[in-house]
Amino acid sequence: RGAPRQRGGGTTEVTGPVTVNVLKLSFHHKVMTKKLYLIDGANYLFRAFYAIPSLSNSKGLPTNALYGFAQMVLSLIREEKPDYIAVALDRPEPTFRHQLFSAYKANRREPPSDLIPQFPYVRPLLEALNIQIMEKAGFEADDLMGTVAQKEASSELQVVIVSGDKDLLQLVNDHVSVYDTMKAIRYGAKEVETKMGVPPAEVVEVLTLAGDASDNIPGISGIGPKTAVQLIQEYHSVENILANLEKIKTSVRGRIEEKKEELKLYKQLTKIDIDVSFPYILESLKLTPPHPERMQSLFSELGFTKLLQQLAPTKEIDRSGYRLIQQKVDFIQLLETIKKQRSCALDLETTSLDQMQAKIVGVSVAFANHDAFYIPVGHRLQLGEQQLELNFVLEALRALFLDPNIEVVGQNLKYDLTILKRHDVEVKGKIFDTMVASYLVSSGPHNLDTLAQVHLHHTNISYEDVTGKGKKQICFDEVPLLQACEYAAEDADVTFRLSEIFRNKLKELNLLSLFDEMEMRLLRVLMAMEMHGVALDVQLLAALSQEFDLKLRSFEQKIYEACGREFNIKSPKQLGEILFGKLQLPGGKRTKTGYSTSQEVLDELALHHELPRLILEYRSISKLKSTYVDALPKLMNEQTGRLHTSLNQAIAATGRLSSSDPNLQNIPIRSEEGRRIRKAFVAPKGFLLLDCDYSQIELRVLAHMSRDEALIDAFTKNLDVHAITASGIYGIAAEKLTKEQRNVGKTVNFSTIYGQSAFGLSKQLDIHPEEANAYIDRYFATYPKVSLYRDEILAKAKKEKCVSTLFGRRRLVPDIVHPNHMVRQAAERAAFNTVFQGTAADIIKRAMITIHEKLPNISPRSKMLLQVHDELIFEVPQDEIEKVKTFVVSEMQNAAQLDVPLLVEAGIGPNWDDAH
Repeated sequence: RGAPRQRGGGTTEVTGPVTVNVLKLSFHHKVMTKKLYLIDGANYLFRAFYAIPSLSNSKGLPTNALYGFAQMVLSLIREEKPDYIAVALDRPEPTFRHQLFSAYKANRREPPSDLIPQFPYVRPLLEALNIQIMEKAGFEADDLMGTVAQKEASSELQVVIVSGDKDLLQLVNDHVSVYDTMKAIRYGAKEVETKMGVPPAEVVEVLTLAGDASDNIPGISGIGPKTAVQLIQEYHSVENILANLEKIKTSVRGRIEEKKEELKLYKQLTKIDIDVSFPYILESLKLTPPHPERMQSLFSELGFTKLLQQLAPTKEIDRSGYRLIQQKVDFIQLLETIKKQRSCALDLETTSLDQMQAKIVGVSVAFANHDAFYIPVGHRLQLGEQQLELNFVLEALRALFLDPNIEVVGQNLKYDLTILKRHDVEVKGKIFDTMVASYLVSSGPHNLDTLAQVHLHHTNISYEDVTGKGKKQICFDEVPLLQACEYAAEDADVTFRLSEIFRNKLKELNLLSLFDEMEMRLLRVLMAMEMHGVALDVQLLAALSQEFDLKLRSFEQKIYEACGREFNIKSPKQLGEILFGKLQLPGGKRTKTGYSTSQEVLDELALHHELPRLILEYRSISKLKSTYVDALPKLMNEQTGRLHTSLNQAIAATGRLSSSDPNLQNIPIRSEEGRRIRKAFVAPKGFLLLDCDYSQIELRVLAHMSRDEALIDAFTKNLDVHAITASGIYGIAAEKLTKEQRNVGKTVNFSTIYGQSAFGLSKQLDIHPEEANAYIDRYFATYPKVSLYRDEILAKAKKEKCVSTLFGRRRLVPDIVHPNHMVRQAAERAAFNTVFQGTAADIIKRAMITIHEKLPNISPRSKMLLQVHDELIFEVPQDEIEKVKTFVVSEMQNAAQLDVPLLVEAGIGPNWDDAH
């Protein structure tokens, strides 16, 4: 913060035209007659979808229906104050009506393409809001609402069905009403008769005669709603009409007689079943506050940040204990207190998010709840304000933090420690990062504002609250000191409180050792790597930029020639019109902005025409040029002359590290252009780069954890495991395999770890799904214990809703019991993959820690530069390269003791590409 600095993690806010004040939801109230609200889930969701324009989260997932659905439900709660509430959902299985009439609802179109991906989130959304779901295979939501309404409605409990569906009006009675929230109309018996022309009990009779186009129930041809109402007003039921056919005028009588046998069926289809047997308890429908952790995780994923802030129960922290430190004597006294407490939360207010350039504006510390202090050092002072000198404060902190008995707590602590280190202040004692602790115990996000809401029920003062917004926004060093103190001290106070909560959670989950011995030690390693940075050959990148320019121009001409006209290649809309309009290529899928021209679409089209292939190559070079070739030189630090990435501990769900600003883990290495970019990462004069890469580490972890004899034997004897797999797939000896067949074995090996389906494998190998399924079956026949172990992992995951690595790292997988097949399968793949990818990530982290701590004694000038998943890159003096190589390879291979050996491949070169 302060710049404002990132409080660890972040989300993209989704906003829309629907604005509902849900700041205060009333969950408790006293009324004589209680109310049960039953919401027609599908009706609400579809209406929300059409009511709100396109919205999406940061990953491009459409969210408009979910956002509107959540707002509508919350608005209902706020305005109606129900005692009990539930949402009825339709199941995907056919209902008894489909069995009676195969054409039932057969006329319904596929849901809109932007709505389909939102369906799987409805259940988690309701679970996060702690709203019970009613559903049963073979029945519709209407049947369940009708059953509950029939059973529970009384003078003591009024039932309100929330829907715009006219079919539900047949359920209305003295204690059951229907509420159409979109039209703000409530239907009691009188309103139903006004709308339908008959009382509620006779609505089904009218619908039977007139039919229902939305459900594809034909009714009687030629009898519309008006005639149906007239008939029912006179005879009151279909049965009475049939018994009195001779009294009905000839034209209508003839039509009824033609459909006499079908009318009974139509009535069965139209009538809501109010006697469905399904388990529920009224008390379980009682309205309760939302589930904090589920709401935090889901709403953050969907981008509903403001909604999350509004819903979080508020319990303002007492800020009366915050103090502004402006005198040396007060600061010295504060440090003495911290020495006695032996622990403090620390937060720096700065001028930049870039930790290698940020200047310190102020320091905030806290050592107990309410006891937080702000020490301004870099403010532009207003009349009457005072602050301490930066050098004085740094000197005092330098002496304080040399004490190994003092623990420093922080949120995204690596940021603060890096800035202190740049000023020659080093923390020697234990460290505790609340962001990383949150990452270990729960799913994201892990930023300070969200953690405060979820765990402390407190809304932090925002950066904009003190600096303003837009053109009128001021820098933090211009904020008046008293206002800055409240904002900054709160950061330290909240962080200190969170550290106590997470310390207990880590103990409860048996994660304290993983946190202290791996993650906090690793934090110092990453800090050193980031601060050292990597050298770049800027001249090489400049030459490469010019070369890529020429290539792009050449591709432009080829593209224009291939389609016969010029157009804006970077415009998906114009490209779509060329591909599917002018060239009439197959598989065009229209979106709201035109045809889709995603890579997946172009990959498929490249089989039919040259143009999509040229577009793909053009896009690849264009992205490399903009993302790396042109961007990297601009990101170099002027003071160090090197490039400094950020290595993130608290993002990837598997435990892997990620890289950002810039992302150096994502440079393509399979293309010639990508490898040439790696050549720009160089060793300075007198040094070489050492690249050490674990060989097939995830497969080796799989062998160890599954205890499959064939896999263990292959790795123990240093055999070609890909050839062995291919041999099992094709049923031929390993030495007779072609290169292509071995590559299939390699693909199947890794696809198994990632839990890939037969369909996914078939697309990857360009074969029929049945053939891919046969490959998978033969794989498990070759390694039978892998299949057994997978079953064991998934069974345990379904029971515990989480999986663990070999070293105890957890990943929550709540969707592993999701009723939606696709969502459940994705969770199963994630669960199985996490065990191996997460364990591999833990192993390389262990290696990084020991190498970092021992390397100064082996080669003081050698530095670890980068980590790219299973690969470590070092900068080593030329005359010490062999010594360091032997040391690093040994430490990496001994980072874990498995039943199979860990193998490390090492390369040396003047640049990254040559060393790899």
